[in-house]
Amino acid sequence: MLGALIIKTKESDIDTVVSIENESGNSQFILGNSKKEHLYMLKDNDFAHLMLYKNEKKIGFVILSGLKNKNKSVEFRRIIIKDKGKGFGRLAIKQIKHYCFELLKCHRLWLDVFETNERARYLYQSEGFVEEGKLRDCVLVDNEYKSLIVMSMLESEYVD
Repeated sequence: MLGALIIKTKESDIDTVVSIENESGNSQFILGNSKKEHLYMLKDNDFAHLMLYKNEKKIGFVILSGLKNKNKSVEFRRIIIKDKGKGFGRLAIKQIKHYCFELLKCHRLWLDVFETNERARYLYQSEGFVEEGKLRDCVLVDNEYKSLIVMSMLESEYVD
């Protein structure tokens, strides 16, 4: 798909993953994971930990969870793109929707996003995700409570 590739993260990629999470343009919008937590996700088959590549260069990663969920509801837990503003995020989201609905045969793909992350919220909405509600002041970050917006897409709403 336009020269972008999503493949399973390897243990040797985890230092890069943690480094990308810790970049200032990313860390303010996520609750990062430790190296140990990322390594755990690689081994747990309820997770899909995927690296994003463009022209053989690592440009980000994606984490999905709930792959064994009996309700066929998969959480789009994280996407981080290193080089923003180049369309890589949109391309990756399109591929993740295809992966979840076409290959995993999930019924619902959902995510939560910080209310203040307007760029991501706009992208998710433009890709067909629907806002379901707000979890008010549910996460404590640097002594400040933040709200999360829950968004989802159902298999009946998915367009390839």
